[in-house]
Amino acid sequence: MTLRTRMCCCTVILSLTFIVVQVITFQISANYENSVKRHRKLYFINYFKNLQTHDFKLQKKYLKVNTTEHITSAVERDPDNWPDITHAKFKSDSLNHISNSAFHKYWDVNCTKIINGQHLYIQEVFEMLNYYRDSKNNLPVPDDADVLNWVTECNEYKTKSMYPNMPLSEEEANFPIAYIITTHKDSAQLERLLRAIFHSQNVYCIHLDAKSPQTFHSAVNKLAGCFDNVFVASKLESVQYAGYTRLLADINCMSDLLRRPEPWHYVMNLCAQDFPLKTNLEIVRQLKMYNGHNDINGILPPSYIKPRTQYKHRTTIKGKLVRTSKKKTNPPHGLTIYFGNAYYAATHRFVNFVINNQLATDLLKWSNDTYSPDEHYWVTLQRANGTPGGYPKSTWHENVRFMKWADIPRHPKCKGKYVRALCVFGVGYMPYLTRQPHLFANKFYYSFDPVTLQCLEELLDYRTGYPETVHVFKTFPVTDLVWQNHTTV
Repeated sequence: MTLRTRMCCCTVILSLTFIVVQVITFQISANYENSVKRHRKLYFINYFKNLQTHDFKLQKKYLKVNTTEHITSAVERDPDNWPDITHAKFKSDSLNHISNSAFHKYWDVNCTKIINGQHLYIQEVFEMLNYYRDSKNNLPVPDDADVLNWVTECNEYKTKSMYPNMPLSEEEANFPIAYIITTHKDSAQLERLLRAIFHSQNVYCIHLDAKSPQTFHSAVNKLAGCFDNVFVASKLESVQYAGYTRLLADINCMSDLLRRPEPWHYVMNLCAQDFPLKTNLEIVRQLKMYNGHNDINGILPPSYIKPRTQYKHRTTIKGKLVRTSKKKTNPPHGLTIYFGNAYYAATHRFVNFVINNQLATDLLKWSNDTYSPDEHYWVTLQRANGTPGGYPKSTWHENVRFMKWADIPRHPKCKGKYVRALCVFGVGYMPYLTRQPHLFANKFYYSFDPVTLQCLEELLDYRTGYPETVHVFKTFPVTDLVWQNHTTV
């Protein structure tokens, strides 16, 4: 064998050896990564099996912060900051019922530092959450079977969750509020929302998507059955995205609410991915400042929106709503169609108008083959002559819900993730979000960032116990919306 041949053989052998070593190294690395993932998964599974212990502590390897350190009152340092909400003392358990749940995992983080914008700390919390997320960027959360188990014994569940059984103030007792909550999945997040807004004088209608799984229906029905003032809508729709049935879900709850004994003043519609930014007392005071108006925004539709109501739409075999070439008739009663938000705060008189007035019922029937009718129905009625609490002019002014859209530069960029161009909030957005004057915010995913919900709960509990701290909001309640001083019908 020549020298050249021997050198070639050696080269081939070395190359093969290198490849084998790389394969073995890759396999070891993959096995390690899978082991880590299994460890994370088992860590959460074991936690949820032992929720009653409620003593979860973060590994300091991933969060090197002493969360028990004393924090000097932020109000003394800076009136624009929140004081120490994490270690606050309350006069009674009813004042901190929102954040004191025995059923949701407690993350050992300092929410005061998060909402006051201590960026290095926020980054560490983000990295900690990211470490535990799975390949789909989610964290394990309680499922429908867990929620069903929680509410098996209603009295025990309500005691452990510390739901308030009486109004917290005379002002709140004299101003009950109605809520419509539409939901189709994730009963644990719905339960968390309900606890955050629950008060015994209010009333809550929950609309479940008729096509949602049976376990979800069972969990929510059982949850609602634990309370006299919470109920599932008497008629359920199979809700289609951007379809007529989404509008009917609200209409069905409105019909039910008009038959309820609670003397509610305003109704607000929510989805389960909403969460309050204000306490019940703060919401009451804002609604009072509306002076009998509805908070329903909207403008004349831009050109790209007009086909939604100019052409008939139909549902394909795959369940998608598509536009046809058939033009629609003109709107009934000579109404001008507007385009706006699907969410509102509306007076009792407006709801009665929606259900019982011929103009409203004719517009509802006309809207049944339009695209996303809930984005034109409410605001078109709001602009019509004679609508109770209405306002005749175009405006985007509203204060019900804060949302961060990708194409709206007025607010800081999303710190979380975008879903359909809408920001799902993460801990990095909390310093800005908690200083907004709006009543609610959208959107939150429990499985993406539970710390945002936990910190909002702590903040709401703090402001319930110490309502004077509302001064952190420069202008609240809001009084400068263009329609607030308009004379209502």
